Amino acid sequence: MKKHFMKFIPLCIIIALPSIMHATQTERDANREVYVTQQQKKGRVVTGTITDANDGTPIIGANIKLKQTNTGVISDIDGNFSINVNSSRDVLVISYIGYKTREVPVENLGVINIQLTSDNEILDEVIIVGSGTQKKISVTGAITTVKGTELKAPSSSLTSSMAGRLPGVFVNTNSGEPGSTSNFYIRGVSTFGGRTTPLILLDDVEISTGDLNNIPAETIESFTVLKDASATAIYGARGANGVMLITTKSGMENSKTKIGITVENTFHTPMNFPEFVDGATWMDLYNEAQLTRNPGSTKRYNDDLITNTRNKVNPYLYPDVDWGDLIFRDMAMSQRANINVQGGGSRVTYYMSLNVNHDTGLLDSPEIYSWDNNINNLSYNFQNNIQVKLTTTTKVRLNMNAQIRKNRGPNYGTASLFAKTLYANPVNFPAYYPAQEEDTHVRFGNKYRAGNDLYTNPYADMVSSFAESNLNTLNTTLRLDQDLSFLTKGLKANALINFKNYSVSSYNRSIEPYYYKAIEGSYNPEQPTVFEFERLGTSGTEYISQSNISKTGDNMLSLQLQLDWKRRFGKHDISAMLQYMQREYRNDVLPNRNQGISGRITYDYDHRYLAEFNFGYNGTERLAKDDRFEFFPAISLGWVTSNEKFFEPLTNVISHLKLRATYGIVGSDDMDFPSNYLYYNLVSLNNQGFNFGDDWHATAKGPTVTQYAVKQVSWERAKKTDVGVDLTLFNDWNITFDYFYQKRDRILMQRAAWPKLFGYGNAVPYANVGKLDSWGYEVSTNYAKKINRDWHIDLRANFTYADNKYIFKDEPSYPYEWSLATGRPTSVKYGYVAEGLFQNEGEIAQHATQQLGSTPKVGDIKYKDLNGDGIVDKNDYGIISMSGDRPRIQYGFGANVTYKKFDFGIFFNGSALRTIAIGSGIHPFGESEYNIFKFIAEDHWTEANQNPNAKYPRLGLLPTDTKNNTVESTYWLRNGNFLRLKQVELGYSFKYGRIYIAGDNLAVFSPFKEWDPELSWNSYPLQRTFTAGLQLNF
Repeated sequence: MKKHFMKFIPLCIIIALPSIMHATQTERDANREVYVTQQQKKGRVVTGTITDANDGTPIIGANIKLKQTNTGVISDIDGNFSINVNSSRDVLVISYIGYKTREVPVENLGVINIQLTSDNEILDEVIIVGSGTQKKISVTGAITTVKGTELKAPSSSLTSSMAGRLPGVFVNTNSGEPGSTSNFYIRGVSTFGGRTTPLILLDDVEISTGDLNNIPAETIESFTVLKDASATAIYGARGANGVMLITTKSGMENSKTKIGITVENTFHTPMNFPEFVDGATWMDLYNEAQLTRNPGSTKRYNDDLITNTRNKVNPYLYPDVDWGDLIFRDMAMSQRANINVQGGGSRVTYYMSLNVNHDTGLLDSPEIYSWDNNINNLSYNFQNNIQVKLTTTTKVRLNMNAQIRKNRGPNYGTASLFAKTLYANPVNFPAYYPAQEEDTHVRFGNKYRAGNDLYTNPYADMVSSFAESNLNTLNTTLRLDQDLSFLTKGLKANALINFKNYSVSSYNRSIEPYYYKAIEGSYNPEQPTVFEFERLGTSGTEYISQSNISKTGDNMLSLQLQLDWKRRFGKHDISAMLQYMQREYRNDVLPNRNQGISGRITYDYDHRYLAEFNFGYNGTERLAKDDRFEFFPAISLGWVTSNEKFFEPLTNVISHLKLRATYGIVGSDDMDFPSNYLYYNLVSLNNQGFNFGDDWHATAKGPTVTQYAVKQVSWERAKKTDVGVDLTLFNDWNITFDYFYQKRDRILMQRAAWPKLFGYGNAVPYANVGKLDSWGYEVSTNYAKKINRDWHIDLRANFTYADNKYIFKDEPSYPYEWSLATGRPTSVKYGYVAEGLFQNEGEIAQHATQQLGSTPKVGDIKYKDLNGDGIVDKNDYGIISMSGDRPRIQYGFGANVTYKKFDFGIFFNGSALRTIAIGSGIHPFGESEYNIFKFIAEDHWTEANQNPNAKYPRLGLLPTDTKNNTVESTYWLRNGNFLRLKQVELGYSFKYGRIYIAGDNLAVFSPFKEWDPELSWNSYPLQRTFTAGLQLNF
């Protein structure tokens, strides 16, 4: 009975449990109702201020309500409000005519200050300008702004993603190597005497191109390009080539914490890398090159050898090495992860981000030694932006950017390894021989070229070295903002101090490979891997050499003090800014210092008539004491025509029209000079000597001047003019057009026209005598339209044309005008004018004598005798193309389409008016028996096919046969224009994020087909990439 009773107890408990739980829950609900009622009875008061997010002015009469209740108040004349709330779960809804409604959770806050943003983007959109912000409608300078997300691309290189996306910005990509930096210029190149790239500022502090390259797009709030003098004059000495302003994200007052996570995996495949011939073809062409120049000679490669190579009888006895396939992978992968946190309360706001990149390269290097020297780069980027409101009028902001990079790979430039695929032909030797018993090292293939000199074995070179570098950048800025409205309304001040430190440490390891060759006659077909080998000389070591750790770095300290004043009097908006700046950069014993005062005054009457004056009074220690400071002013005017009453009938079509013009002077102290200080004579003691006395045995040495101080030195100066139009049609279609002209003078350069008989030796004097004019235009447009509830479309395009010419370049007095640079662009091509190929011996006999290193034959290049003296020589060498590697046109266009939760984006970029020369470093054979490109093998002049339009002239083995053909000439010029399918992306958004796939560098369309038209043939190739990514938002 007891046993059955014990079984019954659990059953009773199970039956009774719901009733017990219901009773308990009822009691809890009753207690909660009492608690909530008590809370409602208690309540509390929340106070705060409503201000304009653009200019911080108080908003009078804003409505503040508790969400889903009728409780509400309005802000007073100072924007202040006070409202009773019931609990921390309440939400304030703030609204005002002309502003976007905002909801703010109360939580446990007692003071809630709220900023409202305008819903009139044309009228009140604010953009970043030099050391401040302005409403877009009031801006009179040439400024372009994009969001950081528009620059996002599946690459660890931010600079490469800018191509074609920013009007006025020319981007030249030189390599596809992970982490490589692209060169970029604002409105082309406007000087030849020093720095040509723009000033880059991250949150008002100068950074390098390398620093910019490693900043993730998620961290960037906006990316602004200042182009004309009005926009850049306040930077004085540093703004001559334009300015790029990168603003990172910051926290938001009284907002919930937002967490963003991005993870990506990217697959990279090389594209447009040139191909070489196979071994049998190489031998056939070698024989052809030999016999076509020396018909009576015995060909080097017999038919049996060629046949065995073609049939791949034995890869060690009859090698046929595809060096590119052996050395490089077909695919590499990279990964990226980013996590960021953003939010804030009434006193503290914060934004924090961590970005991690892992890149691997295309090298396929085995781990033969105690290292893995495949490219393996790991980088971290930390961004921490914290702002603390000490009082209602005082804020302190700390911005910290830290970049930590560890790069591992071979101890050589990858471009040199790509070049070695040309330097080594496929048949001279195998990459390596099979291992033999008791081997302790790899037997790399090679053979003697001449004497004891060996050929290049790219495979051995690839695996035999290792390097590691650790790069660290710390950029810390502390800024204090003080509202001085108690002195006069609208007055503010800020002080900024920045310290930036860059350091790099590196070391390398290497080993000398063992080189062998197979002894002829030692091959046994029954044992195809057994050979007798001969070690070549004393090649090879059993030990690894390791370097010491080398260290270098630099640092910069900047100080900035600024006053801002902004007031509105009726229809008159007036603002002013005054700034003091001091900067010290040090990478050597003596620092490089700049300081200056700059200012800006703006006037806006009724959003119709605009005027602005900027100035910079800057000094540099590079110049002598009396020459250090100079004044750089700029003025700009604007007229918002669409705000005139007479324009009202047109506003249905032309929603916005603004005309603007600027003129100003900016300077540069970053001039091309051997040392930092231009006013010093440098003397080397006991460097120059002479012999005298009996048998000339006595020697005396004395000082030598190695650098003369620049006399009457001055700043390089640029006079800039810009005329622009901003236009909006039908409220959706924005068009911007700018014409610009710049006159650069006082460019520092060496006196190339001074004869040596002046006695200055190698210390050629410098002077501020160079002059260069540059000009062009740019147009950009975007059309954004929400078609209906489900469809949204955004179309964008931009086009920039920029040209220049030397007004004066000090150069020797050449007798022929085709040799002179003055009057011509900076990017040109020099060489001889080719007139096709010689067709017969009679044509050679009747033509001018070509004295270019070899005697021409039929099928060789024919050159024009420019000076008509009957001889083609150095006097006929000159400018052969008015365009060069740098394009004069760069453009981009794309579209983004959103349908419900799906989004699709596509973008193209391109360059035009660009000429590339391919005649340097591509020629086959020679003393080192170079490889041969497929395009040469497929289309060259032969005796059997005497094609006058062949891509390559008659072959030859040695320079004594071919030097006539290998000089630079129009024969080797190619059209370098291209259009690139830069990016395609497809995404799907869901409640907590977005998933997407993207492709980058998917295709290139160009008349030049041999390799990527944007790169040299031996550059690390650009890759076609495919990315899968996930974004999460909480």
